[in-house]
Amino acid sequence: MGIHLSGVVGGIASLPALCAVIFRKSLPLPASLILWHIAGTGIVISIAASSKFARHSTWLLGKRKDGTINPVSKMLLWPYHAGLRAKLAIQRHVSSEPAWDQITPTYFIGAWPSEQALVPAAHPAVLDVTCELPLQVRPPAYKMIPVWDTHSPLPDQIDDAVVWAQEQERQGRQILIHCAHGHGRCSNRPLCYSRRQWTGTKYS
Repeated sequence: MGIHLSGVVGGIASLPALCAVIFRKSLPLPASLILWHIAGTGIVISIAASSKFARHSTWLLGKRKDGTINPVSKMLLWPYHAGLRAKLAIQRHVSSEPAWDQITPTYFIGAWPSEQALVPAAHPAVLDVTCELPLQVRPPAYKMIPVWDTHSPLPDQIDDAVVWAQEQERQGRQILIHCAHGHGRCSNRPLCYSRRQWTGTKYS
């Protein structure tokens, strides 16, 4: 998916570490510890989101099946949680891109809905393809498929999502599929769902 999350976060993490080293003699201890904590968090996330570990490390950010995030993760990894939320808020403020697009009569794809106003008026069920962002709205049905940014869902995750989505369709619901920005993780999923005759197809 182009630029890899692991490299981006790792690169950013080097900046507070560099500052902590350069200004170690003039910085008060609390400030130095904060810089090292920010750097350490970035390094941990960078390793966890790498290709080698990404399939097994989505639990790290503490996201539960109901879309809430464990407070312990928020406390320990606050630099990543806070930085990501700030980035998305700024991006939403300056971008003219719509929060979602309707691609079929049943399916919408979009960015993380941080508030109810960013959800289609049809009040769709929500399929969340992130491991880092909490559920902020109240959909009639919710399914979380944990995937790191810049990675793709695994075949068994796609299988699970298809079964869930087909059940929502049987109940007459439309479905909003979202990741962080609406470009990567969620963009291939409607293609899977639209295959009404899906029977054990393998995805790579």
